[in-house]
Amino acid sequence: MLNKAKICISLLLVLIFAGSCKKVKEYFHDPETEPVSQVIKTSAAIGYSVSVAMSVMSGEQPPHVISTGDCSNFPCTFLVYINVNQDNPLLFGDGAVGEIVVAGLRPDEDVAIMTIVFTNVNIRTQSFTLLSVHTIPVIKEEDRIMVVFSEMDINFDPDSDALLNLDLSQNEIDSEFSRLERERPEDLYVAVEQNAYFINIDQKNTFDYFSDDLYAITGGGQLIEVIGASGGIIQQAMLNVEIESGCHRNPVDGYALIKNTSAEERRFPELGTAVFDFHDRCDGMADISVATGVYLRSNGKSVPLDLDN
Repeated sequence: MLNKAKICISLLLVLIFAGSCKKVKEYFHDPETEPVSQVIKTSAAIGYSVSVAMSVMSGEQPPHVISTGDCSNFPCTFLVYINVNQDNPLLFGDGAVGEIVVAGLRPDEDVAIMTIVFTNVNIRTQSFTLLSVHTIPVIKEEDRIMVVFSEMDINFDPDSDALLNLDLSQNEIDSEFSRLERERPEDLYVAVEQNAYFINIDQKNTFDYFSDDLYAITGGGQLIEVIGASGGIIQQAMLNVEIESGCHRNPVDGYALIKNTSAEERRFPELGTAVFDFHDRCDGMADISVATGVYLRSNGKSVPLDLDN
């Protein structure tokens, strides 16, 4: 009788241990890459559109582009229509044929406020599609352009006639340009608390050719709310994340941070951070250099970004 009891207890302990191991395995998982992909694809689309528009308004006449508006005197307004097709594909697009419309207000030669509408160009991830970007400030210094955008600028109704009408008061213009004066973070853990992304566009002195442009992204914030694999809300940040037109699969330099900020009402709290290092191998992967909490088992791994999907 005693032996039977011992056997039953042993079997019970084995079952409890097996169940606990399963819960632990379910708790640990790779960091979510969806928020990172959203910002990379959005930044590349904004960077390209702004680069083309600023060049056209400076007198360049690249192919696949039509423009209206006279900016020989300031202030001026303009419209730039960019045809996206097989001969002029969009970085991180899926090869679809579509159009980008850029409406701009240009107070002087080096600054502008732009609204961008994307039609059938398919800038998207699993849970996000980029439709429009509304009134973002732009400044040009020699062959470099800087843009600032945040979650509040993304996806206004692209069918609204008022979207492309940049009838702004002086106070609204000043408010937009003040965003360019914000201090750029130099630390991922500072950037993650921000709600703004800075895009630095290097045109490489080729103002009518955009396939050699380099985009560098720094900042933090969500474009849409992303829920983690175990129910937590995900925050993210980027530091000097460089995108080259020659690589459609991953950034070629810089760092990104994913931070899980919620705690589940379970036995294990959902909490963790992960730092991605980007490399110049165009293989679609990101290297995880630091991982804590729920991402702990991902230390040293490489994970796919799925930017070409």
